[in-house]
Order: sequence, then C-alpha cells, then structure tokens
Amino acid sequence: MIKLYAPKQWIVLWQLRFAQLAENGVHLSENAIPTVPGLPENDEYEWDMNHIDEVYLSGGGGFWLAWQDEEPVGYVGAQDLGEVVELRRMYVKAAHRRQGIGTLLVQALIKHCREQGMKAVELWTPEDGEGRLLYNRLGFQTVDSPLLGFEAVEQATRRGPNHQEIRMRLAL
Repeated sequence: MIKLYAPKQWIVLWQLRFAQLAENGVHLSENAIPTVPGLPENDEYEWDMNHIDEVYLSGGGGFWLAWQDEEPVGYVGAQDLGEVVELRRMYVKAAHRRQGIGTLLVQALIKHCREQGMKAVELWTPEDGEGRLLYNRLGFQTVDSPLLGFEAVEQATRRGPNHQEIRMRLAL
C-alpha cells in the first residue's frame, strides 16, 4: 500500500533511511535519528529529509511511503521546481525489491504530478543501476542534461550528478 507521508511518520521515515544507509555499509544508531524536522541545519547529505515539508510537501512535489503488512518498506520523494518535478529520493528495502513496490511508488508520484498540472519529472540515476530499468519501463527517457524548467536543478536540490549517473525525463 502506498500512502502520502504524514508528519507523524517522521521516525518511520528515518528508520527506512537508516536501513538504506546500512545496505550501503553506513551503520548508525537509532539514537542518531533526528527528533524533530530541521535539524541539523548544516547537514548537506540529509538536508532535504530534515526539511521534508519545505522540500517535498510544498507545491506539486510530494513524498510517499510504501507499506507491506504494516511494515514500512520504501519511499519516493519529489521536489517541485515550478511546473516540473525533480525525483530526488527513491528506495525500497532489499528484501522487498522485485515485487512491484518501486513501480507503485513512482506511479503514485506520476499520478500526483499529472493531477497538479506538472509538465515533466526528471531525475539522476546510476547508469548501471536497478532504477534505470524501472524508470525506462515507466516511460522515462535518457537525456543529455536537465531540460527546460530544470536549469537550476543543482542549486534547488543542493546536489549535482556524480560521474556514474545519467539524466532521465518523463514528459507528462
């Protein structure tokens, strides 16, 4: 089941984020989960997560959690850049992949963006990553660079691509 994120799910969101980090070899104590949004102010890697209302829940963007048997198993988040949306966060727990959860998350985002009158969704993804296949199946196309509306994407998201990422776009 896919549900729009609600502030009461703050701890659940961070538990998922910590699970994602652990899958990538970064192990943190649950005591490190921020107790309230907005802290720490200078965190360049998690700034968007710590400012979820400002980044994801304003305008045409959004943030959704995936649940399976009442367990949170994934999320997707997108930021409104003004008539276009940047898909910034996408994660499904390893044990729950290849079950259609990622597809459902991105479809919820696409449906919402269409309803909000957005013109496109773009994202950075690893060239050889699993996400690329998912995005291709959902109609995203590889593009050379951010297109019209996304000119300030790196400034707005505080993030640029690394050398192993490609740009993908879905026109709505």
